[in-house]
Amino acid sequence: MNPVDFGTAFIRPDGEFEVASTGTWKILYTVGKYGIDDGGSILIARRAMSDALMPQCNDPSAPGYVTAITDGDAAIKVFYDNRYWIRPIRGSIVVKVFDGSLKSGDTITVTIGDRSSGSPGWRLQTFPETNHSFKVLVDAFGTREYYHIANQPSITLIPGQPESIEAVIPTTARPDQNVLIRIRVLDSWGNPLDAFDGDISITVPDNSVCDKKVISLRENMANPCSIRFTVTGIFTVECSAGAISGRSNPIIVSHEEINIYWGDMHGQTEETVGTGSIEEYLRFARDKAFIDVTGWQGNDFQVTDETWDEVCAQTKKFNVPGKFVTFLGYEWSGLTPAGGDHNIMYLNDDQPIHRSSHWQIHDGSSDVTDRYPISELWNEFRGRDDVMAIAHVGGRYANFDYWDENLSGLVEIHSHHGTFEWFAEDAIRRGHIVGLVGQSDDHTGRPGLSAPLEPLARDFATFDVCGGYTGIFADNLTRESVWDALKKRHCYATTGTRIFLNVEANEKHMMGDVVFGVDTVDLSVEIAGTAPLLDVEIKRDTETVYRYPFEFEPDDEWIRIEWSGVRIKSRSKTADWDGKITINGGVIEDFTAYAFDQKSQGVRRINETELEVLSTTSGDIDGVFLKVRGKSPTISYENRNSCFTVISSKLSQTPKIFNAGGVNLKMRFSKISPFNRPNTLSFSFKDETATKGAYWTKVVQIDGHMAWSSPVYYK
Repeated sequence: MNPVDFGTAFIRPDGEFEVASTGTWKILYTVGKYGIDDGGSILIARRAMSDALMPQCNDPSAPGYVTAITDGDAAIKVFYDNRYWIRPIRGSIVVKVFDGSLKSGDTITVTIGDRSSGSPGWRLQTFPETNHSFKVLVDAFGTREYYHIANQPSITLIPGQPESIEAVIPTTARPDQNVLIRIRVLDSWGNPLDAFDGDISITVPDNSVCDKKVISLRENMANPCSIRFTVTGIFTVECSAGAISGRSNPIIVSHEEINIYWGDMHGQTEETVGTGSIEEYLRFARDKAFIDVTGWQGNDFQVTDETWDEVCAQTKKFNVPGKFVTFLGYEWSGLTPAGGDHNIMYLNDDQPIHRSSHWQIHDGSSDVTDRYPISELWNEFRGRDDVMAIAHVGGRYANFDYWDENLSGLVEIHSHHGTFEWFAEDAIRRGHIVGLVGQSDDHTGRPGLSAPLEPLARDFATFDVCGGYTGIFADNLTRESVWDALKKRHCYATTGTRIFLNVEANEKHMMGDVVFGVDTVDLSVEIAGTAPLLDVEIKRDTETVYRYPFEFEPDDEWIRIEWSGVRIKSRSKTADWDGKITINGGVIEDFTAYAFDQKSQGVRRINETELEVLSTTSGDIDGVFLKVRGKSPTISYENRNSCFTVISSKLSQTPKIFNAGGVNLKMRFSKISPFNRPNTLSFSFKDETATKGAYWTKVVQIDGHMAWSSPVYYK
């Protein structure tokens, strides 16, 4: 059947629109050759990967109101169903025809964001997309079998207005080494602009030489300048443009031969469940996220042979040793009981794909190369040293019952899906030798710079935190060197910021190493944060054995309340923390919330003794500092599921921790000030009580960003 026979559609207005714009759009559909029978329908469907406001057809005065009319001899009704169609095209406006039928040439007009009865309109998604299409499908005969029309209406989404500015510099350098300063200007949703109509002023520290103090980004954002530092130390660079200003990540200038490269090796595009093309994805990682290492990782049960050929070609094209490293790979996406999600990475180009299944591939390609369960994939790769697997948590979390010490070795502790300390702890508890990585599993065309999305509903899988980074200690920026570092677990994970974290063990070992036959665990830790440091812990296996003792004033009136964790291990993991904080026997003089990822969430004052909390966590932390006045007030946090109460005078810097159910839901109370905290830290730790175990370092900043070193394994 010919798609041109199913009708035509166009959208008004069309063209370019800023992300998160609110307005009204009309889809004008003209019925095709067959007409539409009584009981037939059309769908206007969108990709599941969108945080645009959910349309609704029930309240004419509420946001996202949708209406539909026809000029044909039939009645129609319209409703929205967020799971109506087939992945990756899910949410659908459904227009049903009844009490008559439509003939060829009749029209249906669907108004999304109909403002005629008071609705403010419909809000677009918060991330750019070159071809944001509205998929129109037709069931002309009322059979529930739908066909795509030939040309789908679409609009282009572009970044919003400039809101912030960032400088990005390498994390490590030697004195008198020239390194690049790269600048990006972002909108309020974390999207980098393609160009900026203004000059950027660069302010550099003493003992440095910069070739430009002012740069122009009017043409494009790829206009770097260079800097060299004449002495050793930890430095940052400042930048400004009019009313907006920013600061770079720290750079550690040292005579030591340490190179840290930043990677996000995991994301998807429109060929599977994401948005944008493969080329756009890789170009974004290189030219806007400014990361050093990346890879494409689509769900294998959607990867056609044609798509795999394109992945191979683009991966090869973008790999430039010394400048930008790409790894070929895919996501083996079997169900958790059969192994669960794993990122498969190849060292070399033009490798075969061994899928978990052909579940959504209907192109006639053979499934003879599929491997299921994942133990069959391990058998396929047996004896190869150019294949690597990273255990992933998405919906189908990886199953450590299938761990293979020759092919497995890295565990994803953070992604755009959330923070998964429980996952890393499970691997360590089982005795596996693992390195920790942060990635994004980006679906929005923004690898290396995945900003939190707006939540659709609290019972949905969410991408409500920043995507992660992997800091990689490699000799140089080539596939072979990066591969070697990852295989040795010489890497650490962050929640998407370039925190410097270095751990040396017994003078000659580093994170990821296995150490044999020592009498004392002796660690040296060096940290340079991108924001003030809040917590630094050392864990032995899954137990915290050391907390760095930041300066603490016993008479300080500031109380810290923090909550974190996930509800379940699988897809709809988000924990709901909406509740109330109450003070008895005192008043809340001041408060400041921290680490919230959603604009719609936070803490607000009800009165001098009560605060309202709107919060969800996906393993990450949210919290608030309270300045409490009173003799010895009690502090309570209460929501529909639980209530926790402490006496403020009995709190100390060591947190009082309550388990709140779920997988690892926790509520913490401590006495600590948010002010005058350091950005850098260097310390040593010795453990003479035990000489065996996995020792790893966790860093928490006051902005909620975190870092985790790969463990040092003492045997």
